[in-house]
Amino acid sequence: MASAVMATPAARPRARGAALLSPLLLAAVCGVGLVAYLYPFFLADIDRGSPGVVRAGEAPLIFAALLSLALLLFLAELTRQGMNAKIVALLAVVTVAAAALRIPTLPAGATGFFFFLIVAGYVFGPRLGFLVGSGALFVSAFAVGGFGPWLPFQLFAAGWVGMTAGWLGVLAGPRLRGRGRTELVVIAVFAGVWGMLFGAITNLWFWPYVAQGDSISWQPGMGLGEAIQHYWSFYILTSAGWDVWRTIGNVALVLLAGRPVLDLLTRYRDRFQIRFE
Repeated sequence: MASAVMATPAARPRARGAALLSPLLLAAVCGVGLVAYLYPFFLADIDRGSPGVVRAGEAPLIFAALLSLALLLFLAELTRQGMNAKIVALLAVVTVAAAALRIPTLPAGATGFFFFLIVAGYVFGPRLGFLVGSGALFVSAFAVGGFGPWLPFQLFAAGWVGMTAGWLGVLAGPRLRGRGRTELVVIAVFAGVWGMLFGAITNLWFWPYVAQGDSISWQPGMGLGEAIQHYWSFYILTSAGWDVWRTIGNVALVLLAGRPVLDLLTRYRDRFQIRFE
């Protein structure tokens, strides 16, 4: 049995400081993501050009902010949890495995990416879940040609998938552990929700700049209720059909393959003494 990672007396103050710093860094990176997504809705005027052109200038700044804060979060986690090379290697393997599952496609473009990401986040917790999610999507961009002004927004959303899966593991995992099928059903429902939610969130990076009809477009000064109604119409017309297939794929993969993957990752988490409380 692997021995626990023991902190020296000199390392304990650093670990306590990192334990306070990690949640703050996660909140900061999530705050940057929310601002990046939502600030166009507070502008008095919108350039109705191509969204890729309009947001291309700010995308590198958003990506740089995300990368910097994510790196600081990773370093804080290293200090807080007393990670060693084996743990870092395990998380690297999980990240690459999730990225690789984005390449083979199921019907209508669904992939195994979210299935593996959600199970990994559930096992490793919200902070590592965010890092695995954003890191895996970034790595997969090299394989699928996914570089463009949309990428930093997708990285935030993928990180939020892993983060919220980690919250599910923290809040419900202890009660569901050992309950077999019930645990898988809960994770499958969660994966199904994110199958729709991921597309609904990532559309927001370009929707304010799109002019496709008065009933589905956003206009400066529009009230919240009207904006939600317009966006709902836009989402149903443009994205919902594809996201339904992602939802079906997520749920099916969790129910079919979730148990062995969940058991494998849990075993390695416990062996390497990875703590996410």
